[in-house]
Amino acid sequence: MFWHIIALLVACIWGSTFVASKVLLNAGLNPAEIMCLRFVLAWVLMLPMSFSRHKQRKRTAKAVLWDEFLFIILGITGGSLYFLSENTAVKLTSATSTVALIVGTTPIVTALMNRMVHHDEHLSTRFLGGSLVAVVGVALVVFNGVFVLDDDPLVILLSFAAAVSWGFYSLVIRNVERRYSSIIITRKVFFWGVVTMLPICIWGMYHGESQLCSLGQNVVPVAGWSLLLNPTVLGTLFFLSLIASFGCFLLWNIVIRRIGIIASGNYLYFNPVTSLIAAYLVLNERITWLAILGCLMTIAGVYLCNHGSTKH
Repeated sequence: MFWHIIALLVACIWGSTFVASKVLLNAGLNPAEIMCLRFVLAWVLMLPMSFSRHKQRKRTAKAVLWDEFLFIILGITGGSLYFLSENTAVKLTSATSTVALIVGTTPIVTALMNRMVHHDEHLSTRFLGGSLVAVVGVALVVFNGVFVLDDDPLVILLSFAAAVSWGFYSLVIRNVERRYSSIIITRKVFFWGVVTMLPICIWGMYHGESQLCSLGQNVVPVAGWSLLLNPTVLGTLFFLSLIASFGCFLLWNIVIRRIGIIASGNYLYFNPVTSLIAAYLVLNERITWLAILGCLMTIAGVYLCNHGSTKH
């Protein structure tokens, strides 16, 4: 029960990051900068833990090299590719509900991918029914009384890519969790996430899309870097780095180890619910009775899901 509560807590915190990112976007940072800054800060905050000793079994150079390749995949699927796909889709459309709805299907996408690869977590009829209830609940929360969808194929493709990307992250992490501690895995994810996102950041600098630096015009505007001195921006970055990245990624990697991919993934249905509440509190966005009904359906769906999947 304890790790189920932790999974719910992490999912709720991640749900609020959409609002936090929106605050930073409104301040002038672009999606690539936000992702790099939050992961770099999280990686730096983890450095003191890097000096602690973690017992690892002796492995051949070839095995260690293979593991490092898997860490790169984790950094891409759980970091750069996921955030780039999702944020680019949001940037390309005015109907963000399309992105939120498709990305909101991440739990069922992850469960189906896991089922195709592994057979230790079965999908019962109750699980599938619970997933359907949860998805309908997510839809009601996302639309919040206003049904607007974007039929742009690129937006749909990018949104689905984000969901599949997180599914791959959940699958790949199973291949390293038996050999490495959650601290090492999380640190590696941050490192390779930043490394693989840097080319996008540099491209943005050369094309004048960065508020922090504009290499294409041979100008480094001090005003851009002063954004990081803004208390709101700095506080939001530390929330995204210390809590949403450092704390939540570390706990989530432990949660997957403890209760399994499917059970933990089901709690991600709560992301839109928390986003709705955070948007109401921070951005003064309205909440309709349909959204409240959606919250209740999401809770009921997750309850059914986590009593319809087992880990052997």
